[in-house]
Amino acid sequence: MHCALEYVFLTSLLMVLKTHRTGVAAEEPLPEFQNKAPVRLVWATEGDNVELPCDITPPTPEDSVNMVLWFKDNVGIPLYSLDARNGSLTGAIHWAVSDDLGRRTYFQVGDGHRARLKVTKVTLKDQGVFRCRVDFVDSPTRNFRVNLTLVEQPSKPVIYDAQGREVTGVGGPFLEGYSLALTCQVSGGRPKPSVTWWKDGELLDGVVDTVSIGSPSRFTVNDLFVEKVTKSLWGAKLECRARSGPMGKPIVREVSLDIYLKPAIVKIVLSEDQIFAGRPIAARCETWGSSPAARIIWRLGEHVMGDPNVSTTQRTNSTVSKLALVLGKDDDGKELICRAENPRFPGGVLEEVKTLRISYAPVVIARLATGYVLDTLREGDDLKLVCDVQSNPPPMQVIWYHDNQRLEHDVSAGILLASKSLTLRELTLAHVGEYSCGATNAVGETHSPPLFIHMKYAPRCREGNERREITVARHETISLTCEVEALPDDHVRFSWTYNGTIGDVLPMPNSRVENKGLTSVLEYTLGADTDYGTLACWASNSIGRQRAPCIFNIVPAKAPQPPLDCALHNESSSLEVNCIPGSDGGSPQHFLLEVRGSFRNFGIGQIGSHTLQTPQSDQGLVGESPPIYQDMNPTPNFQLHDLEPGYDYTVYIYAINGRGKSEPALLENVRVAESIGGKMERSGIFLEDLKKALPQASSENMIIVIALTGIGAVALVLIGIGMVIGLAICRKRSNTPIIEGPDDFTTPTYVPAHRIEPRIRYSNENRRSQRTSLYVEENRKEPDLLNRVELDLRD
Repeated sequence: MHCALEYVFLTSLLMVLKTHRTGVAAEEPLPEFQNKAPVRLVWATEGDNVELPCDITPPTPEDSVNMVLWFKDNVGIPLYSLDARNGSLTGAIHWAVSDDLGRRTYFQVGDGHRARLKVTKVTLKDQGVFRCRVDFVDSPTRNFRVNLTLVEQPSKPVIYDAQGREVTGVGGPFLEGYSLALTCQVSGGRPKPSVTWWKDGELLDGVVDTVSIGSPSRFTVNDLFVEKVTKSLWGAKLECRARSGPMGKPIVREVSLDIYLKPAIVKIVLSEDQIFAGRPIAARCETWGSSPAARIIWRLGEHVMGDPNVSTTQRTNSTVSKLALVLGKDDDGKELICRAENPRFPGGVLEEVKTLRISYAPVVIARLATGYVLDTLREGDDLKLVCDVQSNPPPMQVIWYHDNQRLEHDVSAGILLASKSLTLRELTLAHVGEYSCGATNAVGETHSPPLFIHMKYAPRCREGNERREITVARHETISLTCEVEALPDDHVRFSWTYNGTIGDVLPMPNSRVENKGLTSVLEYTLGADTDYGTLACWASNSIGRQRAPCIFNIVPAKAPQPPLDCALHNESSSLEVNCIPGSDGGSPQHFLLEVRGSFRNFGIGQIGSHTLQTPQSDQGLVGESPPIYQDMNPTPNFQLHDLEPGYDYTVYIYAINGRGKSEPALLENVRVAESIGGKMERSGIFLEDLKKALPQASSENMIIVIALTGIGAVALVLIGIGMVIGLAICRKRSNTPIIEGPDDFTTPTYVPAHRIEPRIRYSNENRRSQRTSLYVEENRKEPDLLNRVELDLRD
């Protein structure tokens, strides 16, 4: 097929060349033939399929068609060719140019005079004069001319109202008795289109008006004007038709008319005369005379009632609207309005008004006073709250609450109460929380919804982290954690200062800072004694810098302080020593208790077969007796077991940490009147031979020691006699009346510190305070016991 097309194309070129070779005499008559050939006009609209006629019937029956060539305008190369030189039209070779027009053309042979060149989907570019050249075998060549002219349809009509606004749906509304003006406009079209107005198939206006703006050939306009609108136009549809030439199809645009009549009557009917808050009532509004049916608008005061509460029934010229109402605090004294209107009708509005009177319990709302914005509150600002109260009858009192706690007027605390307002001076974080107010009248009492008050504040130390003392050894590295609270808590920045440089951000040697959110960690190394001091951690956010820094006192590690306020207490089976811990020196501490024999009033004594020589000087006894009992405990609380009666003991309590041992706290002249009952397991160390460690007793006390050396029943008897004699001697020496022995295991010779203030004595070395440690039962029943106690402070 491709070769055949090339053959036809070459044949056509050869024919053109042959014509040129015949000379000017053969070439000149061609334009004349073209001009004299008849022209046939063919109309089409863009996008149509057209047929261009060409009569290929031979002049004589014996003749036949040799070739058919189609040319457009003055182009010398054929647009389409039919080669029938093989002798048959049905077997002829068809060829068309490869451009857009050629692809849309095809020559249909038919019965000779019905031959047609078909062109599909014509465009404006296809317009022109087409020439059909028919070459016969014996007869002269014939030419036929066809003028293809496209009808240019105008644009779709556009309708405007009198204000120049495009009407896209319903025209109007137009008022009865007033004029109506509509304009229909189209652009383009060839030949010039006609624009007409129609109603129900009848022509209303067929006069084309002149356009004063723009090119007259571009727009075609028809203005429709009705001087007085009548009811005949109610619900009517008007048509604007535009058409270009006889071949053009009419383009129609419809517009519906909306005509309004003003309402004549409006009336409100309430279901109840007396209205109570919270009790539903029904309201009905009726209107007549409006056409179309009037629009009813319900208003309660300034509030327009929405569709969910309104049901409307419309007829030809009447409308009934029903409204369900549940009235409350804001409705007392308001006007209930039913409004019937045609919005564009001058004076076409009627309304009915009823004033409402409602009784109700107080309705209260707590809010910020004018000028205060919650999101901008900062610590230290003042704040004023207002309690809006609406009630009928008026309220008798207004009460304010903070986190459900009633507030009272307190000027010193910055709480100022007025009739319906609360003023808070200098806000702090303690003011954060929910605030509400309550009001009471004869109907009832009501509380407002809570109003949560919060504020922004600069960073502050987290509770418990305001000031800390850190004990550190030299060349030791510590991590100091600074924790703060802030709002807002993002973009918190930290700085550290040293010693007296508060307010100045100074770099610190041998330190590293790591900040994470609301926490800053400082790695601090003490290289010298000058590194001890005070470190301050400062934080800031968008509100500002914290007022008081978080303080870290860096102090050298040291031995602990002695325990404080040590005292003996009576338990059922033991003596209990209780103290208050002193300073731990910056390191974990534990406590040591030692019991030693007392040298008080002792000189040379004998325990068993051994004689004890106690060294003395003019200052008193030299040296200390070895401990006979030891116990350790993490707290300064101990229990004493198995102390022999008849001896004086001294109790030493030490505090110990990694830096050393403190000075002892002493309980001196502790004497046990009788053996402590029961043998209890203890963690301390008790020397087996108590007598070897104790100093020799006085002659008055030796009776008890001798009694303890007895054996068998005799020993028990002697012990009892010795104890009685010892008690008698003690009472005699104290010059106090003899009273019944206590019902526990101690002698009534010690008065606790919280009951009798002891006299104080000081040694020449460290002026250490010493309390007399004579133990007295705390729960004795004799009311005059304390009056009979005599403190023995003899050396």
